[in-house]
Amino acid sequence: MEKIVNPFVSFLLVLSGCALGGSPGVQIGGLFPRGADQEYSAFRIGMVQFGTLEFRLTPHIDNLEVANSFAVTNCFCSQFSRGVYAIFGFYDKKSVNTITSFCGTLHVSFITPSFPLDGNQQFIIQMRPDIKGPLLSLIEYYKWDKFAYLYDSDRGLTTLQVVLDTAAEKKWQVTAINVGNLKDERKDEAYRSLFQDLENKKRGE
Repeated sequence: MEKIVNPFVSFLLVLSGCALGGSPGVQIGGLFPRGADQEYSAFRIGMVQFGTLEFRLTPHIDNLEVANSFAVTNCFCSQFSRGVYAIFGFYDKKSVNTITSFCGTLHVSFITPSFPLDGNQQFIIQMRPDIKGPLLSLIEYYKWDKFAYLYDSDRGLTTLQVVLDTAAEKKWQVTAINVGNLKDERKDEAYRSLFQDLENKKRGE
């Protein structure tokens, strides 16, 4: 059976070859949204775990508003001027075109857990798989022709569009519900009410 290798690990193995070949260290950039403390901590832990005396990883971190293309441009140029081999970070739908353009022009890899991009982006390494294909396969396998689709993000909205396009061809009945606006302090109650309404509608059919 063919083994699937984590793209981030593969990338680090390539960089290790550069470091062992005489480079004193490898510069890795990081672009993190303000308030992304967990992601930032995971990045720093990863730098420590993969870094050794022979293979020293040097992080360069910028915190910014990822939806601001101007801020992304400034930080990306700053990272590139420091000689980074790659940049780990996040993008927003408002800044994704800026990042992919810089990566393609400067040949700098961007490693991201953000929502997957459509199409093949040469210098973008996606850590999160695209779920559109598997989701459609799941719906068809179980022969669901009436179902509710709940989403709370731009990624979910993008996937919904694919589901609706297929639903028009397959004659599926899809109820799309945006739950992204539910307040945290009453989220449990709101979900219970939502599922109860869906169950009542199902019984009334």
